[in-house]
Amino acid sequence: MTAGMRKAAQIAGATAVVLALGIPLAALPASRVGESTATPAAPPSFTRDVAPIIQQKCAGCHQLGGIAPVPFHTAQQISSRSALIAATVQAGLMPPWPPGPRSPSYAGEQERRLSATERATLLAWARAGADVDGPARKPLPKKPVQVAPGESVLALRMPSTYKPRAAKGVTDDYRCFLLDPDRSGDSFVTSARIEPGAAKVVHHVILFRVSRGQVADAKRLDSGAAGLGWNCFGGTGLPTGDGSGSIQDSLNDANWVAAWAPGWGGNRLPQGTGVPLPAGSQIVMQVHYNLLNGRTRDRSRAVLTVAPSAANLTPLQTMLLPAPVEIPCAKGEQGRLCDRNEALFDLTSKYGSQAAFVPAGLLILCRGNAANPRAGAVSTCDRRLTQPTTIHVAAGHMHLLGSSIRVELNPGTPRAQVLLDIPRWDFHWQNAYTLARAVEAGPGDVVRVTCRHDVHKRMHGGHGIPKTPRYILWGEGTTDEMCLGILQVTRG
Repeated sequence: MTAGMRKAAQIAGATAVVLALGIPLAALPASRVGESTATPAAPPSFTRDVAPIIQQKCAGCHQLGGIAPVPFHTAQQISSRSALIAATVQAGLMPPWPPGPRSPSYAGEQERRLSATERATLLAWARAGADVDGPARKPLPKKPVQVAPGESVLALRMPSTYKPRAAKGVTDDYRCFLLDPDRSGDSFVTSARIEPGAAKVVHHVILFRVSRGQVADAKRLDSGAAGLGWNCFGGTGLPTGDGSGSIQDSLNDANWVAAWAPGWGGNRLPQGTGVPLPAGSQIVMQVHYNLLNGRTRDRSRAVLTVAPSAANLTPLQTMLLPAPVEIPCAKGEQGRLCDRNEALFDLTSKYGSQAAFVPAGLLILCRGNAANPRAGAVSTCDRRLTQPTTIHVAAGHMHLLGSSIRVELNPGTPRAQVLLDIPRWDFHWQNAYTLARAVEAGPGDVVRVTCRHDVHKRMHGGHGIPKTPRYILWGEGTTDEMCLGILQVTRG
């Protein structure tokens, strides 16, 4: 039951239905899995039936010092929250699994989700009174790092501790730290595990590769910010790619290395593949700190397995699928920044002249021209593949006004395949999903990203969403938005 504080409002709502309305747990709809209308089944045993589920699916986050708001360390702690467990499981909020039913199967999915039988067991136990007949189980031990023959382990720790901070009323801190692998030769990253120094505040981590040519820019960002690292909401603040090719080249082979969130991450890359780590390159560790859990000092580290270039692995490349973001003010909203040109000037004042070219560039990339931008809540873009491509991993990225995102192959044709569909976007639960079966594509095939945004989220505020009415364009900041599909692929 991996939990995030960002589900708090939804969890509270689901719990309120049970508690505030006085609905007894026995009235919660029963699962039909394994039920018989002839003879009522005996209530599940906590020790035999419930404790193993909590251990395997919940305790990774619900532990002392973990990211979840409450620990499930003792049987009493679990039993006393049976109403909350039942409400969130019934509502499908826990464990958090963003992909919807249209998504394909992903590697490790069953370790993250409740099976129908597990779900029915938890609900039946809660309805029967949540009795306990023994102790809870300890959290599962961390799996050892798998090191294949010829590989070595590379541990990269933040240079020193960092105390998360943010402006008054803001509950999140997005911070980037520059890590130097100090590799004299070319190599491949074959797996990446994140070990948070302060697990209760580290909400997710993304690793980005920084090319030799960009290291100086990263160091300038680092030295120009107060304290360790620099603020980096939405990305690193550095251009994608290594700057040596065209825009298309940088989008087809970007700088993604790995991602991690509580209860997920650390899996090995597909057999025979690796993310290239050229000599002289470095890594940016982007950490999202959840300040609702405090401001504990953190010194997280990344533990990588790396293989030498002589391993002749197939490069796993990251393909970025951005789409234009042109979101107007909602009906009835007024203000200077509701004018697109004023919003564009504001973007320039915050991030420099280069940021002003991005909205037009995306319009040209995806629609062919930037003369008449069509404003709306839906962002989409098609990209046509030019060479044989095997798709291994899919992910998506939006900001705080995101509502849903979908990444598809050959949409609208008999060969259409959904690679990722997240019907209820939550910025605070971002992962990359390894396809259980890689998808083969070829020249002429089309990949499409489609995002839906909800500007009305701004009216409710909360979680750092600025309330000031404005026309929203693509940008790095909290007041801006993104629509980005992410694929990790091999080519040829």
